[in-house]
Formats: sequence, structure tokens, C-alpha cells
Amino acid sequence: MSRHRAVKKLDIEEEFYDEADESLFDEMNDMSEEDTVKMFAGIESVKKAIGSGTGISDQEIKESLWYYYFDEDATVAWLKSK
Repeated sequence: MSRHRAVKKLDIEEEFYDEADESLFDEMNDMSEEDTVKMFAGIESVKKAIGSGTGISDQEIKESLWYYYFDEDATVAWLKSK
């Protein structure tokens, strides 16, 4: 019975909160206008390079472009290796 109470009091959002994900989200929201243009151009270029039907989301593409600082070739190589 006591485990049931512990589960009822469990804060799911707190359990799944990841500061690393939050900081990446903040960094991507603070992009300059130039970086925003690079991001959208990179997304289109990467989508063309990997093709359709891969199941790779735009968010995954954005995160990998950000990680590789808009290096489209490195992003494509990493996404294809996944």
C-alpha cells in the first residue's frame, strides 16, 4: 500500500526533466537572425540528402545541425549512421 502512495505523489515532469535538453532548447531559441537562416537552409538541404521515408524528424535534424554548428555534411553522416 505504501508504494501506491509513493507512485501517486510522483511528479512525472520532475522525473523526466533533463537540464541538458532544456539548455539546448534555450540555445536554439536564442539564435541570431543569421543562424536562423542557416538552420532553415540546413534543414532543407539535409532533408534532400537523406531522402524521405527515413523517419527522422525535423527536431532531430535541428538538434544535429546545432550540435555540428550547421555542418550539413557531418549532420547527414551522423543521421544516416543512426
